[in-house]
Amino acid sequence: MADGFSWKELTPGQQQTYQTTMAVYQAYLQARRDSRPLKGGMHWKTIRGREYLYRYRDRLGHGESLGPRAADTEQLFASYTRERREVTARLHRERQRLTEQARFCRAARLNRVPPATARILRRLEEDPAGRNFLVIGTSALYAYEAAAGVLLDSAVPEDLLAPSRGRLTLAVAGMMSWEEFLPLLNRTDRSFVPDPEVECRAVNREGFQVQLLKAGSRRPGKQKTLTVPGAREPLPPEAGNLQYLTASPKFTQMVIGQDGGPATMMVADPRAFALNKLWLSQQEDREEAKRRCEYRQALAVADLVLRYLPPYDYFSTELDMLPQDLVQSAARFAEGQEPEGEEDGIHSPYE
Repeated sequence: MADGFSWKELTPGQQQTYQTTMAVYQAYLQARRDSRPLKGGMHWKTIRGREYLYRYRDRLGHGESLGPRAADTEQLFASYTRERREVTARLHRERQRLTEQARFCRAARLNRVPPATARILRRLEEDPAGRNFLVIGTSALYAYEAAAGVLLDSAVPEDLLAPSRGRLTLAVAGMMSWEEFLPLLNRTDRSFVPDPEVECRAVNREGFQVQLLKAGSRRPGKQKTLTVPGAREPLPPEAGNLQYLTASPKFTQMVIGQDGGPATMMVADPRAFALNKLWLSQQEDREEAKRRCEYRQALAVADLVLRYLPPYDYFSTELDMLPQDLVQSAARFAEGQEPEGEEDGIHSPYE
C-alpha cells in the first residue's frame, strides 16, 4: 500500500475480456459510422400526377428531390433500400454483441465508471462536436488505469475515486459555448438544469454535477513557484492552469461503465495530470480535504506511469518535481526488487 493506494493488475481473464470488448466496441462504432450516410430514408412522392424520388434526412421530412421516376432513380432507390437494410441488420447484430459483452464485463468486475459519466461519454461519442471534450479531474483516473491494465484500490485511508461518483468535469477546445453544450447534455438526461450558484455547471435530479471549463481558463492571481515535499525541483507555475492540461498530448481510452457497457474517454497526458494535481494540492486557499485527495491522486498517477506506462515515462526534470521516495519505490518495482505486499512508505504531508 503506497500512501493509501495500490494497484491490482488485471488477471489474464480480465485482460481477455477487456480486449474482446474493445474489438466488439470498435465493430459497433464502425457499423454506426457506416449507417450515418443512410440516416433518414427515401420515398416516392406524387406531385401533379408525376412521381418523384425524395431523400429525407430527419423525422421532420427535411430533404431534397432526386428527380422524377425513371430507370436511374429506380436503381438509386433499390440500391439505397438494399444498403440501408444490410447496414441496419449489421448494426443490430453489433448492438446485440455489445449487450452480451457487457455481461462478461460485469462478471469480470471491469465495470468501473459511474453510470451518469458513462452515459454522457456515449452521447458525446455520437455527436461530432463531442469529440473535442477532454475529461479532467478524478474521472480521468479510469482511463489511466485502463491504459495500464490495472485497477486502483484506494479504500484506505480514503477512496480516491469517490469524487468521480458525484461529478464530471470537462474541458472543451474551440468555440462551443455553455448554451450550445447544455442541449447536448440534455439529450443524455433531460433533468440536467443549470446550477444558479456556479457558472457553466449543470445538476440532474440525482444531484450529479457536470462542469464545463474553457481551455483558456487560468487560476486568478499571480502563481508562485512551489516545491512539493520530498522533491528536488519546484513545480512550474503554469502547472496550475487548465491550459497546462489541454496543451499536453492527449489520448483516448475505452472505459467500462457500471452497466458493463464501454465508452470512449479522452484525457490529458498522465504526467501533466499528476503535476497539475500536485500543484493544486499545495494551494493553501483550497479545502484541506481536497488538497489531501489531490495530493494522493497525483502520487497515484505518477506511480502508475513509472510502474506500468513506459511510453509515458517521465523525463529527468519531471522526476525531480515528484517526491523522491515515490520515484525510488517505483524504480524498485520496475527492477523487480520490491517484494509483494511491501509497504512503500511514501511520505505525505497530510498524514
